[in-house]
Amino acid sequence: MQTIKKKFFSIFLVFYLIIGSFTSLNTGISFDEYHEEKNWKFHVTLTKHLTKHIILGEEYDQKFDKEYQGYLGYGVGFQIISQPIQFFVKKILIQTQKIDNYGAHLTSKHFVVFLFFFLSGVFLYLILKKIINDRIFCSVTAILYLLYPYLFGQSLFSPKDVPFMSVWIFCTYISFNVFEKILEKNNINILSVFVFALTTAFLLSIRIAGILIFIQYLITFIIYLNSSDFNLISFIKSFYKKIIFFIISLVFLTLLFYPPFWLNPLLVFTAITHMANYFNDVCTNTLGSCMHPKNLPPTYIPIWLSVKLPLFIIIGIFLIPFTEKKIFTSPKKNMFFGTILITPFLIILVLILKKVHLYDELRQIMFLIPILFILGSVSLYIFSKNIFYTFAIFMISLFIFENIRINPYQYVWFNLPSRYIDLTNKFELEYQGISGREIANHISASNYDNLCILVNPLHSLKPYLNDKRFNCFAAWQAIDTNYKRPFLAVQHVRNIKKGKSYKCETVYSSSFKLLLHKKKFTTGKLLKCS
Repeated sequence: MQTIKKKFFSIFLVFYLIIGSFTSLNTGISFDEYHEEKNWKFHVTLTKHLTKHIILGEEYDQKFDKEYQGYLGYGVGFQIISQPIQFFVKKILIQTQKIDNYGAHLTSKHFVVFLFFFLSGVFLYLILKKIINDRIFCSVTAILYLLYPYLFGQSLFSPKDVPFMSVWIFCTYISFNVFEKILEKNNINILSVFVFALTTAFLLSIRIAGILIFIQYLITFIIYLNSSDFNLISFIKSFYKKIIFFIISLVFLTLLFYPPFWLNPLLVFTAITHMANYFNDVCTNTLGSCMHPKNLPPTYIPIWLSVKLPLFIIIGIFLIPFTEKKIFTSPKKNMFFGTILITPFLIILVLILKKVHLYDELRQIMFLIPILFILGSVSLYIFSKNIFYTFAIFMISLFIFENIRINPYQYVWFNLPSRYIDLTNKFELEYQGISGREIANHISASNYDNLCILVNPLHSLKPYLNDKRFNCFAAWQAIDTNYKRPFLAVQHVRNIKKGKSYKCETVYSSSFKLLLHKKKFTTGKLLKCS
């Protein structure tokens, strides 16, 4: 019995990895995945061209300067890992699923995305152990994190946000290891410094917004200086060789992951400015208000966190004034928990003051959620172990139930207190087009042969349809034109907000219902227009 208790977390991880991998490969293709694939193909083409230009002296084609504007801020680090794995997984999908070659290639990336999230749960466990040396607490919290429907749902498809969030956790753990060795006056070898630089460069390569990790590193460093005998000058004198090696490695690896920077490294600053002011002309329905990226109120982030974070995390965060003295009990814990405590609030403050453009609820700041998860869990556990474990038992049960009940729309999940609000009218819901697969399955089982289909994005639906039965497609926007009738139209993503178009009737709806919420969440509709 004791052996089973010790190995319970490992057994959970094995089953979780198997079930999650299978689920990810049966989840629809999201809105962003087409652009992510284009990003990879552009960088491959650019890399070949630059190699010939730099090594063979061929003339540089200026067209790449203009084309690169569409991919500013995104490198190829994650793709270098995902693409070889996708090659093998794609073959399995083509043999086992009714999906075309392109769709199988996009779907195969889901497995890699989920694998990164799975590993982030392991690293979250390791970070927790540095703060609370209790294996059961760390295991339970990691299980809660991995089952948390909002993040688990994102991990089934999100090719940018989840890898970025996961690698941020990797960077956090590795940076803690480095500063822990320094604090304990242990030797830091070159390999450790290189791994630190590699993970940081990898984070930057997924999204240039990874530059924000240096705020976290700075916080850890300042707390370390306050806990040690070193001042800034003495620290630099003692570690200047390692610091120089870290900077050189970081710059080299970042450039390696960003081919456009090879000719002009200063483009990194252009990319940072571009991403901070990235304009997507959509509004995100937030507590009933249509909030645009260019004019976000300071309440945008707090509102979304209040409806997406689990209740026990929110309670734990509010209890910090009563628990912090029991947590800050040693220099190491001061450094680790102090970093976790300050980082999310300081970064959120910077984003608000700089008026950084955000949209689609918490996508751009999803990397802060695991940190807030650690913060709230540790605080609640310190306040009362009994309360923490009572919440844990209830929330694990709820998470498992809802992960089954609302699959594959877990990423739309809202916490229990928010379910007393009319969420369907007050908040942005299904903005990624995951419902396309479910609707395509319905179309395939129907007798709608030889009808054109209006849908946007096309890749959310077309890969699942037999091209001999369905080979006529157009953009959803054509529904309000004189497009030849009859035709089918798929109303999902933000189009779900629109009313019924002229001479169109709903013939199928995809939806789900959250526990304790009165209304169903409609995720997609199939219209027949005659």
